[in-house]
Amino acid sequence: MAQPTKLSICAAVVLLSALACGQSQSPTITPTPSSTATESPTLEPTQTLAATDTQVLLSPPTNTAVQPPTQPAESAGVFWRVTALPAALPSAYAEVQVDASADGAVWVITSQGALRWFNQTWEAVLSESEDILASVDDDGRLWVLRPDASEIEAWQDGQWAAYGAESGWTDAPTSAEMSWWSPTSWRVLNDLTGMLWLPTSRDVRLFDGERWSLFTLEDMSFPPAEMEDIGVIHRLVMGGGTDLWVGECYYSGPGPMGGQGVRWFDQSTWLGAEVPLGPTCVSALTAEGAGNVWLGANDTVWRHRYSDQTWTEYRLPQKFLGDYNFAYARQLMVDGNGDAWVILDLCGGASCSGPVQVYRIHEGEWSLIKEAPYWDLPLKHLAVDGSGQGWLFWDGEVYKLKKETMEPMASIMARGVDVSPDGRVWVVADEENGAALWLLEP
Repeated sequence: MAQPTKLSICAAVVLLSALACGQSQSPTITPTPSSTATESPTLEPTQTLAATDTQVLLSPPTNTAVQPPTQPAESAGVFWRVTALPAALPSAYAEVQVDASADGAVWVITSQGALRWFNQTWEAVLSESEDILASVDDDGRLWVLRPDASEIEAWQDGQWAAYGAESGWTDAPTSAEMSWWSPTSWRVLNDLTGMLWLPTSRDVRLFDGERWSLFTLEDMSFPPAEMEDIGVIHRLVMGGGTDLWVGECYYSGPGPMGGQGVRWFDQSTWLGAEVPLGPTCVSALTAEGAGNVWLGANDTVWRHRYSDQTWTEYRLPQKFLGDYNFAYARQLMVDGNGDAWVILDLCGGASCSGPVQVYRIHEGEWSLIKEAPYWDLPLKHLAVDGSGQGWLFWDGEVYKLKKETMEPMASIMARGVDVSPDGRVWVVADEENGAALWLLEP
């Protein structure tokens, strides 16, 4: 869906909250109660298929082996150009979601279509005239939710299946998830047992392979939002290996309006109502290799360590906030060295469409790495490859993150990025005559 320009945002929306930022402080620790690898793709131009105005289904390939390249491929630094996309991407403000699944496929998804790159062939799986929500799970299934949300559909190996009331699915709210101010994609999440979790604004849903069940806000001890016209966004991550974590944030216009913090499900009980961060907007959520969970809240990054059930708070020093009222995390990740990297959006009294900054948090100390006057264009994104190396996509350039510095590695006008289960970084980027799929092998 095309996003409004910054001028239209500023004219139309006034952010009602202005939160004060605390002073710089050292991390504090608070004890709390316990509570298949794929081969390298052929990097050559291949036949492409254009999406049409109606759904296009092709027979699934029978040979899933991917052959090595037979001749040199075009490169940009450490990235290799795999293939051109069948058609140009939507407008510059349209979100482009890249999903690299464990079966070796790479999906390119927008609000009106889904393309699948597999066995050196593009397949136009879905093309819509209405806006959709779509996501791909670890098994390579495409999940599609249309605006009426009376059922959810799944595509796999050329076949569609619909799940409605007979499977336990109930109408799902979509207005908040599809609002332009939502800062992240709508994503499904697999747990270690293979079951599927899906967030909506008023519940979290679980699919066991046949039926859907749901956990309401009340089940999770999340009080309902008191204000109308608020977008309620829930983010999911698996922590400690088996626990489902849910972070909540309210949005109205280009910025957060509070929230109720975080909860997690230990396969039997919902926990977290009494954690130190309290009711707040959790705008970013990630887990590191050891299973510890990191959260981005207003002006603060929190870490929950499973080994001793402690919470550590890392508050943004006041000197980095300057004259702005508060900041919130757009994205948060942890590299192989245990350092946290966070993209923050700074908010004034009227909006959160101001400067955006990248920080490194090392042993509790914040370091400013990169900044730009605005968030939106071009894409700004963090990624960690299979070796634990961090990467920053920023205004048409790609940087390798190295302690308190970064090394320019390529010039790519990225529109969407994902890391596959085998640790490869896949990028969809604009180019002069359309768009292309690029790859980094760690």
